Amino acid sequence: MRGRKGRVAAIAVTGSLLVAGLVVAASAESSVQVALHKRHDLQKRIVEIQETRRQRRHVLHKRIRFTQARLHNAPSAAEVGNLAKYRQFRKEQIERLAELRAEERELFRTTRAKARELRAQRKQLANWIDSLPLKRCPVAGSVAVADNFGVIREMPGTPRHVHQGNDITAPTGTPIVAPFDGNAAASSSHLGGMQVKVFGAGGYVYNAHLSAYGKLGAVKAGDVIGYVGMTGNATAPHDHFEWHPGDGAAVDPFLFLAAVC
Repeated sequence: MRGRKGRVAAIAVTGSLLVAGLVVAASAESSVQVALHKRHDLQKRIVEIQETRRQRRHVLHKRIRFTQARLHNAPSAAEVGNLAKYRQFRKEQIERLAELRAEERELFRTTRAKARELRAQRKQLANWIDSLPLKRCPVAGSVAVADNFGVIREMPGTPRHVHQGNDITAPTGTPIVAPFDGNAAASSSHLGGMQVKVFGAGGYVYNAHLSAYGKLGAVKAGDVIGYVGMTGNATAPHDHFEWHPGDGAAVDPFLFLAAVC
């Protein structure tokens, strides 16, 4: 039941990816990388909008001051000697002032609305990134992730069992990294060979078949905690990767891996 709930949660995350238009081909950047780039671009556009508003407002203020000066310094009706001409001049300048102030209000309205829209998009991306349990692909570089959670495994020297993770294929020696901040702990077994777990706020991940260990103890997302190998019961170099939310049973991590790898 726990695995089924995890699968549903993963599907929900993938649904949000589709809505955001962030699902990309396996050979391209991960969805998280795309989201980070897009968030950076959104912030850049917000700054550009604010700078454009500042520059246009400066020009408008110069025009407003110029028009006000023309009104203030204009000859009186007696000096002009033509009341109709005097009134027409003042009417034109007052209308010009009204137009400039309306333009300024419209500038603030449109730029404020656009900036608000971009900030909302940036926040949505940030919330989506924060909602993902995995912040980095567990294996560095170009990898192939097998969607083989739940497959029945029958291998020589190993009891028949259900596969509890996804296999991430990569050459021997490829760095395995912490997918989130936490604490890395090493262990070993006949089945998993050299193993390392990373315990984080939302649960822990389990990596098996390492060729060597990396940094252990307190780690940050992206720290190298080991290297791909084929120790234990393995027929080819790969990282057997499991995700245990809430330190409970393993759930299918494939859709989460699809977002970060």
